[in-house]
Amino acid sequence: MQDKMTPTVRISVAAITFKRPQGLERLLFELEKQEHHSSRPYELTAIVVDNDPAGSARQVAEKFKASPSMKLIYVHETSQGIPIARNAALEAVPPEDDFMCFIDDDEWPATNWLDAFLEVRARAGGDCFYGPVSPCFPEQRPEWFVKSGFFAAWKFPDAGQLDFAASNNVMISMAFVRGKKLRFDNRMRFTGGSDYLFFRQAVEHGMIVRWAEQALVYEEIPLNRMTWPWILKRHYRIGNTFSISEKIIGSKYNLVKRFLIGSARVGLGIIMMPVLIFSPALGMRAVGHVCRGAGMLVGLLGHRHEEYSPTALAREGRG
Repeated sequence: MQDKMTPTVRISVAAITFKRPQGLERLLFELEKQEHHSSRPYELTAIVVDNDPAGSARQVAEKFKASPSMKLIYVHETSQGIPIARNAALEAVPPEDDFMCFIDDDEWPATNWLDAFLEVRARAGGDCFYGPVSPCFPEQRPEWFVKSGFFAAWKFPDAGQLDFAASNNVMISMAFVRGKKLRFDNRMRFTGGSDYLFFRQAVEHGMIVRWAEQALVYEEIPLNRMTWPWILKRHYRIGNTFSISEKIIGSKYNLVKRFLIGSARVGLGIIMMPVLIFSPALGMRAVGHVCRGAGMLVGLLGHRHEEYSPTALAREGRG
């Protein structure tokens, strides 16, 4: 029986979606099955932000409108761009909600996901709680790719404090977001990385981020991502967004630091390159260092790699 003195926490879970109806339906189905611990009661609202101008996610969202375990809010954000859609999610959170979570539309949570966040919050306190993402590979996959560790889940001490987070598995205090007037930066509309900048700025405003080891989500890794071109382009994009973020923040010290890190990554990758002869997995790490470092360096020079532009999504088959 619920302790009458235990307040009920109100949580919104936001999923930004673009032409992934099957992934979205699986995510919402798993949200319906979330466990509730009597000592950590909560009420759940699911927010679907459909970033497809054609509104392709509406039909999936409608299936869960009458869910007995959660409320559902559907937002059709026709202006494309990840930070635009994330800001629409922030604005859709009911004013009485205490926390909001972000999860990707190609992910789905373990049944104890939300309760695990709340358990760390009760035990250690904090403003933001970040959890691991476990990759789920197809049966027919190149084993060297799995061994490369690119998609391996991160590990940190449970409830330990971090100085970063990302939007793929996170719970954030809405009191903190509202109090600091935090928003995702639309200048990173198509580049990706707006979540890196958001949490970087939040930490600078005093946000306490804690690792929630048991708050697990799973990510589907399709076969078309398990290729050299895709993974190296992703390394390049990540490095590029780091530099774009530093240019937005405007710290000369951090710009110099990013130049040194980028140069070091390129140099390390070149030194490691001969391992390609013996190990594709280690070789991919070497080339990855070069690509990520190169992305940082050209980002400092002003180049913006827009992986999520409508043109790029069309090439991916999601245009």
